[in-house]
Amino acid sequence: MRIVERYTKRMRVFRGSGGWSLLGPLRFVFSAFYGAWSRMTPSPVPTGPSGSGPKIISVGNIEVGGGGKTPCVLAIASALTAGGARPAVVTRGYGSRATREGGALALPGTENCAEDIPAAYTVWEGGREADAARELGDEAVLYIKAGVPLAVDRDRMRGIDVVTRFADPTHVILDDAFHRTTVPKDLDILLLDAERPFGNGRLLPYGTLREGASATARAGAVVFTRATESIVPEKAVRFTEEIPVFFARHEPVALTGRDGGHLAAASLTGSKIALFSGIARHHSFEKTAVGFGLDPEVSFRYDDHHEYTPDDIAAMMDECGPGTVFVTTAKDLVKVAPLIPADTRLLVLEVRMEIDRMEDLLAPVL
Repeated sequence: MRIVERYTKRMRVFRGSGGWSLLGPLRFVFSAFYGAWSRMTPSPVPTGPSGSGPKIISVGNIEVGGGGKTPCVLAIASALTAGGARPAVVTRGYGSRATREGGALALPGTENCAEDIPAAYTVWEGGREADAARELGDEAVLYIKAGVPLAVDRDRMRGIDVVTRFADPTHVILDDAFHRTTVPKDLDILLLDAERPFGNGRLLPYGTLREGASATARAGAVVFTRATESIVPEKAVRFTEEIPVFFARHEPVALTGRDGGHLAAASLTGSKIALFSGIARHHSFEKTAVGFGLDPEVSFRYDDHHEYTPDDIAAMMDECGPGTVFVTTAKDLVKVAPLIPADTRLLVLEVRMEIDRMEDLLAPVL
């Protein structure tokens, strides 16, 4: 760990060690080649509606990581369920065993259909959340906790087929599939960060963009996340003039302990608080925590989808000392809880995405 910046006058920020930044010059060269190749490659054409069967909703972005895809999928699933629909989710399960070996299915009653699923698939029949994160991916755990039928498969078409056969959904929501242009979709939602809609403006690997800003034209709707006002960012105006636009916010809901109980931020007054997160947008998590009323002294930042080790925990605890209250994200909690001693206070800041005019956003698939 090394100090890289101060977030506030009070809070120190540490970043997990890694050599990615040392590869800057090489990444710049590859980015230039990637950009040239992208400009010469014809823009992909969306395949259009899915036809019979469940309505297919895709949620994705053109920037790598941290666009709010999982909170958006959960918000859409909740809205559909409240309206009497039966949503299911298909996700890649980044870094999971299921992704490496074929796929997995997680829904009530899967033990009754285990013999009928594809040979490459496994059935998740419950267990520790930390095991589910390793087997299915950290985002998958949040869908399971929300009670949403789930298929984990990098082959989105196969995932749609499997979850449709065994869950009989009215809607299938694809997590991170904007770039999957060969998959039929009834609604293709593109998430753009209201603060920086096109990241740093550079393509991978030097930048953060999978595609250039012109890819916005494929979207059926654009949702600006982390929006503080309902105004299209200047850099995105010309790319969204003919596309329905919506605005969303990440709203902190509660501080939750290991036992599921809720705590008020005021109850931690006088306590030493340390944040830690293995996500793409650490700044957003830290800003939300401070806005919720927390007064952290330190924040530890790890790479997105970081696999925590005992050494990571030891380094944080050595830096902070005894009595520290550790606060993290829901996605990180499922991986780190078994590693942190039971007598150490560990809390999660629950965050929910609020999307303005949700009914209008989903109107094409209702």
